[in-house]
Amino acid sequence: MIKIALPKGEIQESVKNFLAARGLDISGYRRDARAYGSGTGAIFSKQFRERDIPIQVSIGNYALGLCGSNWVAEHLAQYPKAEIMNLRTLDIPAGFMCVCCAASEPEGTTAKILSRLTLRGPVRIATQFPGLAEEFALRRRLPDFRIFHLWGAAEAYPPEGSELALLCVRDERFVAENGLRMMERLFPCSVSLIANSALFEKDKLAPVLNKLV
Repeated sequence: MIKIALPKGEIQESVKNFLAARGLDISGYRRDARAYGSGTGAIFSKQFRERDIPIQVSIGNYALGLCGSNWVAEHLAQYPKAEIMNLRTLDIPAGFMCVCCAASEPEGTTAKILSRLTLRGPVRIATQFPGLAEEFALRRRLPDFRIFHLWGAAEAYPPEGSELALLCVRDERFVAENGLRMMERLFPCSVSLIANSALFEKDKLAPVLNKLV
């Protein structure tokens, strides 16, 4: 049986439509489902939060998974040798990653803003993506920084709770509405089809891969 991890939440309906359009109408995969796991023929699927899917795939609990590319990037930032391979990036947008400061912060280039912030003390970064936050801080050569690992709502932290917020947003309007200003746009996010590299065998996964890849 082929085990596939499917996302709950915002992208669930888009993923469900994608699967159905390719002949994989997985029973039980809906928002109001009481049971998060279901089997259909040779396929067993279970619903997870997106952030958990790269973990489930990398440790081999599931051979395949669908989730935002930002969560794949975050997992690989923390665990570069994780047994994950990206099979396909789907045409399902999932926002973009960015680093924001408070809108009240004087304008300037990213380098100038960071230079001002470092003079005040440790630069605090609020985020659900600590691995990507650390990569950003090291790439920007911040001499002293703190990362606040959150479960959500990083946009609420600047300026009192943190100097920066690293987050995934749907559009720039969200940034402005939350009293922030985009300082650096990191990368666009789309839904990725991932596989466990150790379990990846095209012949055994053919019933699913022939429809998805």
